[in-house]
Amino acid sequence: MDKVKFGYDEVDQTDKPEKVNKVFTSVSNKYDLMNDIMSFGLHRLWKKQFLRLCDLGNKNNILDIACGTGDISLEIKKQKNDVQLTCLDPNIEMIEICKQKFLNKGFTDIKYINLGIEEFESEVKYDLASLAFGFRNFSDPLKGLINIFESLELGGQLLLMDFKVPRNKIYSQLFKAYTLNIIPNIGKIVANDKESYKYLGESIQTYYTPEEIRSMCLNVGFEKVKIINLPEDVASIHVAHKI
Repeated sequence: MDKVKFGYDEVDQTDKPEKVNKVFTSVSNKYDLMNDIMSFGLHRLWKKQFLRLCDLGNKNNILDIACGTGDISLEIKKQKNDVQLTCLDPNIEMIEICKQKFLNKGFTDIKYINLGIEEFESEVKYDLASLAFGFRNFSDPLKGLINIFESLELGGQLLLMDFKVPRNKIYSQLFKAYTLNIIPNIGKIVANDKESYKYLGESIQTYYTPEEIRSMCLNVGFEKVKIINLPEDVASIHVAHKI
């Protein structure tokens, strides 16, 4: 049985989806608030940059992978109302929060799929796959990327955003202390859940480097894979093309 990282622990690959699902079930009701607190609101700026790079003007059919509570999905729909949008997430609680956000804004034409990308198969071909802060939770990243590649039409794009370890050694150590010590304690105070945020902090520290992600994208068939390191150097965006 293949072993994969679950924070600093190693677990059977088949067990990781359930473990991750339990984490997000636990944090779902405080997820948006915790994102604001943990990132000091910076995640909102990162997501604006991510959306600019999505170049929505010429996109018609979009798959938002690991959509979570729908921050990216909702902004996509606000910016381009006539787009066909599919929200994909393995956690039903997150999907329900996402769905309610759309209903509150009057959007009723969204497709919701309660699955992980590793199990996702679709005859529909998308011109954009968006993936924000979800890749490090995949149980099988290579299978996930293959399925994303297969789901895109020729000329389609993948935009992938997630955390990274800063390149500066001193800054990296400070960031490590923050993710491993402070974030779990914020989770305990705000969400009454230290263990879930312990995993989320550890998942950042054990995550792939941007260069490793670029290589993985190239290995499954993507071309012209570009890395954009965001200004605070704790997150990056990959833009990959299916040509």
